[in-house]
Amino acid sequence: MNGLRTLVVMGSQTQGLLLKLLLEERGVETVCVDGVDPALAEVAGRTPDLLIVEGELAGPTGLAELRARTDAAVIVLGRGAGEHDPADPKAVVESACALIERRSAPPTATEIFRRARILIVDDSATYREFLRAELEQEGCTVTAARNADEAVAALAGGALDCVILDLVMPGTSGTQLCERFDRFRRKRGLFFQIVILTSQDDEEQLMTSLNAGADDFVGKAQTMDVLKIRLMALLRRKYFVEDHLIRSPRVALSA
Repeated sequence: MNGLRTLVVMGSQTQGLLLKLLLEERGVETVCVDGVDPALAEVAGRTPDLLIVEGELAGPTGLAELRARTDAAVIVLGRGAGEHDPADPKAVVESACALIERRSAPPTATEIFRRARILIVDDSATYREFLRAELEQEGCTVTAARNADEAVAALAGGALDCVILDLVMPGTSGTQLCERFDRFRRKRGLFFQIVILTSQDDEEQLMTSLNAGADDFVGKAQTMDVLKIRLMALLRRKYFVEDHLIRSPRVALSA
């Protein structure tokens, strides 16, 4: 379980250090603090994979604030329903390690697609709706655009994980729109992926698209399974960066 990190928030230094010892024996880096304020400071510096929090010490307000600052899993210690008994530290550690392992396991294809927010840009209503149906069947949230204006409006209107862009459209080329999208994400520090989808599947168009900022290039002659696999690979990389690198300033600075 190397590389995983737990933050223990307990008023009792003795109990906190015992949990720290047991967790570190299992290979989990552990930091102990004795209150909500130092816990918030730790979370701001580096997001943990798990929080173990003494419920009575933090109180409902403190727990809510900690949950709002991190997407880490939380184990609450106490005597209430759904809480873990602090008098049984070995059981707490077993639950903690099991929870960390589940959360750190590689995401499945189903999990990746259910998280995905995708914009399809294609002037063909038939192909556009075909793609929408295929991706929504996988669990994706899909927005469709007929032209550049609708695409730009959709991009500005909400967070996206990927744009699937037809290379040939009336009014503006997919390459020009790809360049525009690439400038948009660079300027705003966004990390959505751009996939060029086209019937012009040749080396020249591939080079043109990649130079315009596309992250991948898929010919329409390819099967839908090929598009889905390559889309999943792009999304998996995007989510890994967001979940494990962007959220950890210390890692980013040392890279």
